Amino acid sequence: MIIKHNDINYELLWCSDIIRDGMYLELSKLHTTPLEQMAEVFYSDVTDEFTFSCFVENIPLDLIELLIQEAKKTLPPIDKSE
Repeated sequence: MIIKHNDINYELLWCSDIIRDGMYLELSKLHTTPLEQMAEVFYSDVTDEFTFSCFVENIPLDLIELLIQEAKKTLPPIDKSE
């Protein structure tokens, strides 16, 4: 998902992480080399918990809120009993 905020393009990218045994939604700033990872919400398949990590300072609050909202919708499994 591409998001434009104050004429800057950002991306929300859904990723799987085998090493940490879970999945995460990442907020990155586009058109940077290398791609600047700004923050992530990680969902652990082991603990069934969300964690938030921030990798840079001064991220607009509405982008963080969007990241968290989208992570809650897209990260946890729909039914773990399957």
